[in-house]
Amino acid sequence: MLVQLQKITKNYGTLPLFENLNLKINQGDKIGLIGANGSGKSTVSKIIIGLESPDSGTVSCQKNIEIGYLSQIIKATEQPVRDYLLSSYSKLNDLQQQLTFLEQQMTERPEEIENVLANYGTRQEEFQLAGGYELESKLEMITNGLKINHLLNNNVSELSGGEQTLVELAKILVQENDLLLLDEPTNHLDTERICWLEGYLSHSKSACLIVSHDRSFLDNVVKKIVELEDGQLLEFQGNYSFYKKEKEVQLEKLRIDFAEQQKEIQKMKLAIRRFRQWGHEGDNEKYFKKAKQLEKRLEKIQKVPKPKEDKAKLEKKFKEAERSGKEVVLLNKVGKLFGHRILFKGASVSLFWQNRTAIIGANGTGKSTLLKLIAGIENPTEGEIKIGSKVQIGYLPQIIHYTEPTRTILQEFSNASEEFEQENRRILAKYGFYQEDVMKQVRFLSGGEKIRLELAKLMQKQVNFLLLDEPTNHLDIETREEIEEILENFNGTLLVISHDRFFLEKMFDVFLVIKGQQITKEIGYYSDIIVSE
Repeated sequence: MLVQLQKITKNYGTLPLFENLNLKINQGDKIGLIGANGSGKSTVSKIIIGLESPDSGTVSCQKNIEIGYLSQIIKATEQPVRDYLLSSYSKLNDLQQQLTFLEQQMTERPEEIENVLANYGTRQEEFQLAGGYELESKLEMITNGLKINHLLNNNVSELSGGEQTLVELAKILVQENDLLLLDEPTNHLDTERICWLEGYLSHSKSACLIVSHDRSFLDNVVKKIVELEDGQLLEFQGNYSFYKKEKEVQLEKLRIDFAEQQKEIQKMKLAIRRFRQWGHEGDNEKYFKKAKQLEKRLEKIQKVPKPKEDKAKLEKKFKEAERSGKEVVLLNKVGKLFGHRILFKGASVSLFWQNRTAIIGANGTGKSTLLKLIAGIENPTEGEIKIGSKVQIGYLPQIIHYTEPTRTILQEFSNASEEFEQENRRILAKYGFYQEDVMKQVRFLSGGEKIRLELAKLMQKQVNFLLLDEPTNHLDIETREEIEEILENFNGTLLVISHDRFFLEKMFDVFLVIKGQQITKEIGYYSDIIVSE
């Protein structure tokens, strides 16, 4: 046993985040921790690492355990990346610096070459015995896998937020940790990096507790799913796909058990009323005693919890416009410059009615720009884009800005809706904005809240061609699957950008691939479309 949480309770204010939570992590465990946003997943990791304390319960850790923790917030440092990655190996760092100094002495002081060489040999042997050369090999393998080897001489503070996250991940992997606590490790990673990380973690001897919304990543890495729901942890032996099947089996059993118990309870309540009625009518104490006995039995029944499937979900359908013409969009020799850089050129492709198309390619190749060109937000540098007859476009950008950030959610939504306030409040509740939530100003919204609000607005429009840029970003798994259900029921044409491999594999069979300044149209399964990102 590496870590054990026993009867952990954590409150925020007067509200319990979780109560009597139990979790055990053993050597070599690969565990995926899932749950709705705000359920406390990150807090579990912080309690294990000691960044937060439970209100009650105990945290037990194996003696001298080494834990690597990747949070969603990275602290910048002025250190060069290489030094930062090796900062936990102080002895090896000192020896490496001594070796570098002696190498300089060899060229600068040739008259003392024998003494310098003898000293260098001693330090080199110490470096080898301490595992220095193995560490160098490991560092090279990890920085190559995460594609940050070109950043080794840069200061960490000079890097972008995404690059800093990659460096922090590399540092944790370089260390000899018994347990890795990884909070959304695939954020800022392209497909190639994610595939490398999957392979690395799968073969690592370190145990892992991974908080992630990336279903493909969970399928490929973890052997156990732990779901945080209503302050309790539910364990499922297997990967994410196994969990989904098993969860549905359990839910169906719960539905049956709940329905049968409700029938039994109603029978007992009816019998109690009858006995009391007969007792009053006949003034017979015997019937009152029978009613009392049944009431005691009813009180002792251990209630089967009501299945949690009746909570409000997103609206199921867009207000679809009439169908468009057969050809929805035509790109004729389209090219686009970004500054002096060519994103793509000579692109000639067509999309047709009810095509479900995803734009894929490496970061920076122009995926979002292509979507903006088709939406009419930007103009091509060369060529032309023709939109087909009766096409009604609905567009969801990746980065959402509000021109009036002090507006409330209700005010922002009301501009897109033709309904009265009470109906608008009802609709917003289906997107997770309840009661006083609708008075929150849009400038304070999280990324996930912005997407939910923009989807709510978009669904009030008459559309038959949806352009969506990373629609599942910042969303928990449950909400992602609701959006997938909505899009499956959409009868029009879809054009989407996404890095969510599970989503791409499930939803799309046409792909616009941007690679080498070219756009090609390919048809098939996502797993068969090979793109080096």
